[in-house]
Amino acid sequence: MAPDNQPVGATPHDAGRRGSPLKILLTNITLSERTGTEIVTRNAAMALSRRGHKCVVYCPALGEIADELRVFGIPVVEDIRLLQDSFDIIHGHHSPTTATAIARFPETPAIFVCHDFAAWYDTPPQLPAIRRFVAVDETVADRLATEAGIPAARMAILLNAVDLERFKPGPPLGKPPRRALAFAKNGVRHLDAIRTACEKRGISVTAVGAALGKVADRPEDLMPDFDIVFASALTAMEAIACGRAAIVCDARGLAGSITLQRFQAWRRLNFGLRTLRQPLDAEAIGREIDVYDPAESNRVCLELRREGGLETYTDKLVDLYRQAIDEHRQLPLDRSVGAVAMAYHVHQWGPRLDRGWPWMRERQDLLDRIETLQFGVAPTWPGQFRRFASGEAEKWWQPLSGLSHPEEWGVWTNNSFASLVFRIGSPHAKRLRCEIRLVPHVGSNVLVADVLTNGMPSAEWRFETSESLEITTREFVLPPTAIPASGEVYLAFRITGAMSPKDAGQSHDDRQLGVGVMSLLLKELDA
Repeated sequence: MAPDNQPVGATPHDAGRRGSPLKILLTNITLSERTGTEIVTRNAAMALSRRGHKCVVYCPALGEIADELRVFGIPVVEDIRLLQDSFDIIHGHHSPTTATAIARFPETPAIFVCHDFAAWYDTPPQLPAIRRFVAVDETVADRLATEAGIPAARMAILLNAVDLERFKPGPPLGKPPRRALAFAKNGVRHLDAIRTACEKRGISVTAVGAALGKVADRPEDLMPDFDIVFASALTAMEAIACGRAAIVCDARGLAGSITLQRFQAWRRLNFGLRTLRQPLDAEAIGREIDVYDPAESNRVCLELRREGGLETYTDKLVDLYRQAIDEHRQLPLDRSVGAVAMAYHVHQWGPRLDRGWPWMRERQDLLDRIETLQFGVAPTWPGQFRRFASGEAEKWWQPLSGLSHPEEWGVWTNNSFASLVFRIGSPHAKRLRCEIRLVPHVGSNVLVADVLTNGMPSAEWRFETSESLEITTREFVLPPTAIPASGEVYLAFRITGAMSPKDAGQSHDDRQLGVGVMSLLLKELDA
């Protein structure tokens, strides 16, 4: 293991030999907590190293996970300048760190693994050195395809996996269940409903997680002591591997108990956002507890351990590496093309005076959301007319990506993918019709706006040239299952055919205008 202040790396070798060891540079934006990507980075680096590959991890924020990697003999550096020698492949997590690694090693092929549907730091870098874009589930694959326009030939889905040597089956489940473990990684709004439902059934609840300031350092030792585990994403898979009855649930909503019938469909969605379709109330959670079946949980455990282990995952990962390396050799990267792409990447992501700088925007969005949560600002109710104009007295929505600054009349989409978030402030027992007043900018031919709500396709709006800059109202239906109990609605527009007024010969405005969103009105529909 190289000291922290010394260069690390080794001499190149023939990466083209099938089965020969590879030199791999992995990146992650942080190794200071125990989030999903940190665990994936640790697990992948360790699994690859056990197979004889040489792994180095670059990360600008180090902590306990970095220490674990170093104990295992894997170098971890936070200063990219310390990496002196070459690598066969860059395994990139997160846009900032992936781009930094490619800038340092411009001749090296890369893959980019996207883990999140909305986070700015998971925006895929548009750099030609990236030969494969990898999504961890179908939801994230939609982000790669719609937001970044990644073609299917350059994309792969690689489902998350569990380190089965760490997470081993615990003692047989008892019946009825007596103890439940609830994870709170992204909020605590689900905990009261879990406690209420469990208390009614004589089940004690232990809650852990970053949202409580109680991170479980060794969940593999904790989970086997419980009958039921409330968790989502990779943590839910880890609970299944331990033979526990897993109920997919977090602060965003409830999916339900994982049965063998549900397992494959939910696994393709990473037990995440698109599965969380039930409200977070004690009655719904109670119904899922009541299907508790130790025999069924054992069947699910066996299925995950059959196909969801780290060894199978590593096989597929190495195959992606070799595909990228082979393609890079057969179709060498033009240095000038790579340099121009990197320059434009820096232009897009470099510091600015306004809120266009992505991490500044994300920080402000988070601060705004904290304010909203703490002071109850701006819920939107059915029947309440809401405007997207600047100067509104009440802050009821937040921009996330691809939107220009609000103007007196509303706000323009200014990218092929634009998104915002608002919150519905009432129970969602009925379906809601969402009416949006907007104005399209049709530069030539046809403009198409695909609408997604919480990652789910909701509508496709087409506008002809004759409709350009004409105010119109379009609508779509929000079923109760599309809205988490917290009421958050992530509204996204995928724009095809956008053109700037400058390119259309209308003005000097060079923004890629799609639709100008003016107002929103929710109406309840009969069940």
